[in-house]
Amino acid sequence: MAIESLYTAVSALQAHQQYLSVIANNLANQNTVGFKDSRVLFSDALSQTIQQPTASSGLNPGGNGVQIGLGVGLSSVTPLFTQGSLQSTGVPTDLALDGPGFFVVKDPASASTYYTRAGAFNLQNTNVAGIQGYLVTPTGQRIQGTVITAPATSGVNGAALADVSIPTTAGGPPALNVTDYSIDSAGRVNLLLSDGSTLPWMQITLQNFQNPEALLKIGQNLYQATAASGSLYGASGADVFQTAGTNGLANMRSGYLEQSNVDLGTEFSNMIVAERGLQANARVITTSDEVMQELINLKH
Repeated sequence: MAIESLYTAVSALQAHQQYLSVIANNLANQNTVGFKDSRVLFSDALSQTIQQPTASSGLNPGGNGVQIGLGVGLSSVTPLFTQGSLQSTGVPTDLALDGPGFFVVKDPASASTYYTRAGAFNLQNTNVAGIQGYLVTPTGQRIQGTVITAPATSGVNGAALADVSIPTTAGGPPALNVTDYSIDSAGRVNLLLSDGSTLPWMQITLQNFQNPEALLKIGQNLYQATAASGSLYGASGADVFQTAGTNGLANMRSGYLEQSNVDLGTEFSNMIVAERGLQANARVITTSDEVMQELINLKH
């Protein structure tokens, strides 16, 4: 039995070390824009059955059986997609989502599509004729949206996606110079033209998932869809993207960033719980070792 308790305690040490690793990652990203903290759940491991349960019959009352647990393991590490607080920055390309959903971004090199809550975007200069630049993430993925075709004032839900860009000229004929731009709560990119008029140009699109906890983190504040995440609008692999403020999706806030949803008080409390779990199971290992030593000493 001393050996069993030894291995049970070792499994608990491993589980609590992983628990501490998750807490450390949450704390390390407390200032990461759009970061979502993760929750750890434990589950008991295999149990050894010493005596099977028996049913009562006649004068025999039966019994409930005897089982001894053989340890613990991590059941899941789940990101919590609760809303983070919004911080004003005054930067027009900073975008925050006030509600559910994800920005859709595409890597221009691999053409792979990713999702993010981190809206610290910027305008990337380009040598493409007629384009001032593309709206991109800090690592160069391009924000996706739909083109607004005149005289419509909004993009169409489910339309084909394109890289969101700011042109040098628009409107007309003749075409007018683009002097500035803004992004409204619906994600519309509105161009200010040299004659003082405003032209809706593109609309930034969003996506959400049936099971966002199953999204795969790939670093750089990006998520990748999986078979388990399931897109909310369209079948997996055939996403139908939507505009902000429609179908239960978030409104967009230009000039704001969503902060991490890590709660320091909760994380420090979890750290204490994890530390005490490590200490208690380390003591079980020490006690099991002492029992085994006594058994060895019986031969003397």
